[in-house]
Order: sequence, then structure tokens, then C-alpha cells
Amino acid sequence: MFDPFLPGLLFRLPETPRKIALVRASRIGDFVCATPAFRAIKNAFPLAEISLIAMPFVAELVNRSPQIDRFIPFPGFLGMAEQFFDPGKVVDFFQEMQAEQFDLAIQMHGSGVYSNPFTLMLGAKATAGFVRPGDPAGKLDAALPISATQNEVQKILSLVRFLGIEPQGETTEFPLWVEDLKAAEMLITTATKPLIGLHPGTREATKRWSAEKFIAVGKALQQEFGGTIVLLGGEEERQIAELIAANISQETLNLAGKTSLPELGAILARLALLITNDSGPAHIAYALSTPTITIFGGTDPQVWGSLNTDIHKTLLHKVPCHPCDRSTCSVGYLCLEGTTVTQVLETAKTLIQKVSITGKN
Repeated sequence: MFDPFLPGLLFRLPETPRKIALVRASRIGDFVCATPAFRAIKNAFPLAEISLIAMPFVAELVNRSPQIDRFIPFPGFLGMAEQFFDPGKVVDFFQEMQAEQFDLAIQMHGSGVYSNPFTLMLGAKATAGFVRPGDPAGKLDAALPISATQNEVQKILSLVRFLGIEPQGETTEFPLWVEDLKAAEMLITTATKPLIGLHPGTREATKRWSAEKFIAVGKALQQEFGGTIVLLGGEEERQIAELIAANISQETLNLAGKTSLPELGAILARLALLITNDSGPAHIAYALSTPTITIFGGTDPQVWGSLNTDIHKTLLHKVPCHPCDRSTCSVGYLCLEGTTVTQVLETAKTLIQKVSITGKN
């Protein structure tokens, strides 16, 4: 019986895994942060079939990934993610998964309080994942205490390394196809350059800078650099994007709710600068090396910011209750309110000194 807290599980397995299940049932940004780990696993096991159990809205990204062979929709599970929990469907799901006879299942979803039971019920021959510091490994064959302060990319890679897999760099990925680039080009064909992107939305109010401040930043940057302010987001952000576009008197292009996820990525790749809340599009921009200013509220930039701080800048007004995992705030969103328009504009000018905003795109 091996100690599950000892590194090197893969060296202790009787056979090389041929079927591997990865559990990462969370948002778009979480998927992007895990791409270096996916790359390392595929490099270590090029002949294995690697399946990702994930939320339905990342299916298109999984199908484009050279590291993932198969997408399995996450069915929902008690305490996990934003998927409705239907016990009957989950029972059917586990029966199907156990029939797959995975050689290895790796929990990349978080502390493991709920996700480790889910992973164990897949019925794999060997299981690994994170646990909270001080918690037992339970039935896991390999357990790594999770860090609350480590950057998310490096955190997932630490699990990979713990298992005995050598990382293949920390660069995140967001695959774009030729048709994505062509579709994006059609959307921006008449827009005056440079293109300055604003992404004002997020699901949680604790991560959302005010529309009024986005308006002020958009106006000031356009006045100084010209070009087009491009509003970005999903259908749920269409209303706030329309408000901001209507209040920036000069040239704007509102694409919120008008692009697929890959097309959004292709638009982000064309931007000279993106100003955004901590969100999925921020992580896509990091992967595509688009200069970015990310305004943080409740979340921690040390964990969720880009590792490339040369062209990806973060702004945070630190308050005693930071960080938090709340969706709303009872003390007036002081962390967000403390980040000023002036700070964003000054940071933008710092970035412009590194990357010629008028020369890109």
C-alpha cells in the first residue's frame, strides 16, 4: 500500500494508462488555465485516449484541442459547478463511465470536497486529485494538498508534476481556425484601427467594474488614440454593452452577443488592447498574447492573472475582506470602487510604451 501523498503515482502503476479521464467541470477561463496541463499529459501519453469531463459550453474548445481526444458532458453533481443536479441522470452517467474502464482519472476541479467523490465514482483503476490541506486522501491513489495562493496555471501543473509528468511550458492555448479569423475579419472590416476592446461583463457582481467607468475609459482612450472601441461579451452582456456604446459618442462597434466563442477569440487576437474584468475573455486574451488590463474585484490576481506580466497588467484595490468567493457584496464593492479611471488610463499608457497601439492591427 503506497502513501497517496508521495509523488510519482505514474511510476507505481502496473501498466501505462491507455484511457485517461480528466475532470475540469468549470468555466472557460478555467479550461484555458488547464491547457498547459492537458499538453503535458498528452505529451507523456501520446497513444492514450484522453477524455475531458467538462461543462457543455466548452465542448467546442475541447473538440478543437490537440491534447483532448474526447469531450464528455458533465451531468451535474451535488456541490459542483452550475449544472442542475438530476440524481437519475447522474446514476446513468456513472454506469456509462464505469463501463468505460478508465485506467486513470484525474480530478483537476478544485479542493476535492465534492469533486473527488465524483471522480472516484467514475470507476477508474487509479485516481488522483487535489485535497484540502490537512484533509485525508480518502480513496484516492494520489492526493496533492491544493494551494490557495498559487497561480491557477501553475497549480494545475503542480498536480501533473506530482503524478510524475514533466510540464511542457506554462503557455496557455486557445486554438483558432482559419474560418474563425475570416469571420472576425468580416465583423471588423469597416472599423477604424486601432481596435480597443472593452469587456464589461462577468457573472458575479463582485468581479464587475462599473459601466460608468468603462465609458470614461473608452472615451479617454479614443480621444487620445482614435480608432474604434469594440464592446465584447456574450448574450447576457448585450445590455450593458449597448449602454456603454451609446454613451461613447465616437466610433464604437458592439459585438456583445454576436460572436461564437472561437469568433470572440479571433476578435480578441485582432485587438491592440483589451480592458476587461476578470473573466473568460481575459484568459483567452492572455493565451492569444493580446495586451490586456484586467480589473480585479473579489478574485485574486496572483491566482487568476496572467503569468506574463509584461503585456498583461492587473489592477486591484486591496481591502481587508479580499479575496472573497461571494457573488454579491454587503460592504459596497470597495475593491472594485477603489480602482479608478485614472489608474486604468495610466496603466494603458504604460502598456502602449511596450506595444505600439497605433501600429498593431
